[in-house]
Amino acid sequence: MPTVMVLDVPTLFAVTLFITVVGGLLLLLTFLQNRNTPALALWGVGYLVGSVGGALMSTQGGVHNVWVACGANGLLCAAYGLTWCGARSFEGRRINLIGLALGPALAVGALAFDGFAQSLAARISLVAIISASYALLSACELWYARDRDLLSRWPTLLLVIGHAAFLLARVPYAQDLASTVNSGHPHGVVATVMAFEALFAAFCLPFLRVAMSKERAELEQRRAAQTDPLTGVPNRRAFFDRGNPLLERFVAERQPAALLLFDLDRFKAINDTAGHQGGDRVLQAFCDLVGASLGPDDLFGRLGGEEFAYMMANVSVTQALQTAERLRTEFAALSFRGLTIKPTVSVGVAMTSEAGRSLSSLLALADRALYRAKAEGRNRVVSAPPVLIETRGRELLLRTADRPTGISAPIAG
Repeated sequence: MPTVMVLDVPTLFAVTLFITVVGGLLLLLTFLQNRNTPALALWGVGYLVGSVGGALMSTQGGVHNVWVACGANGLLCAAYGLTWCGARSFEGRRINLIGLALGPALAVGALAFDGFAQSLAARISLVAIISASYALLSACELWYARDRDLLSRWPTLLLVIGHAAFLLARVPYAQDLASTVNSGHPHGVVATVMAFEALFAAFCLPFLRVAMSKERAELEQRRAAQTDPLTGVPNRRAFFDRGNPLLERFVAERQPAALLLFDLDRFKAINDTAGHQGGDRVLQAFCDLVGASLGPDDLFGRLGGEEFAYMMANVSVTQALQTAERLRTEFAALSFRGLTIKPTVSVGVAMTSEAGRSLSSLLALADRALYRAKAEGRNRVVSAPPVLIETRGRELLLRTADRPTGISAPIAG
């Protein structure tokens, strides 16, 4: 005769507690390896606090002793509050201590009422509502995340929302769950599903949160490798990595693009007279000035030294020249304490709206215009001539037009 497997609720609950402890220790160990992410410590402590609360509740005294139930309910709610605080910390937001204390205070304070203290179903409902509220707050932090490129954020978000839904589902079935706790055997499918969902969440969420932290660390390393440390703008490598596909998109959508190439005038003399700190202040001020003008599809980066590039989307020649002239004028109007040389900038402007243009060829044209601006006395804007595109098979040929446009003509020869 076949053996029928009967679900043993205490054993399942013990396994869930064990996994919760392991998950908490995993999070704390990961924090010790990466102390730049305090959220890992908050999550780890939250898991361990929750395991203690669950252990208290699993004892017979935790079910019927009001004082033990008081501690168990408070710890369980505090555990979910800590995971919410961990989510806030992970997103760079301040920990809300009042919000953290409010849930456990409600769970403990409610036990002061005799009718509530004697009703296990009522206690289950209240703890479920408070815990679900913290879980939904954690989901909100994930939804409004600062790094939306983290792929592990999405399964974490879905699992947190699903777990919150299961917690709220305990409210209408609180009486059945109370009967299950008292008897130690499941009453209906609901209690079984609830138990397995708690086990599943306790197992998966720690690993997903560790994955998020590792993915965040890798993302920050990639950003650091592509960011100029002094000015905070993209460096040369990042400008080309982002600029090439951006220019391809402009070409595919038949949007005219402009490239503004900047070079700060007499920058070596500024460094020699004011020191590198004075030169750094000039570079930072220039980047702040240009950064305030960037559109959603624009790209600005430091190519090296005192040379910068600014790619503008969907602008005419006139608009590009006006922007370049405005930036030149505003930069020349800035005042710097301790500088004996007035910082100015020369600008070369290149335009393209033809299919097949490359970023390197566009930079070459802008560089010729910039060289002309330097040769004519600096502190001015010069436009490169338009370029006609001729295609022979797969070979792309660039031919400079006979009549240049812009503020001044290119250098002959």
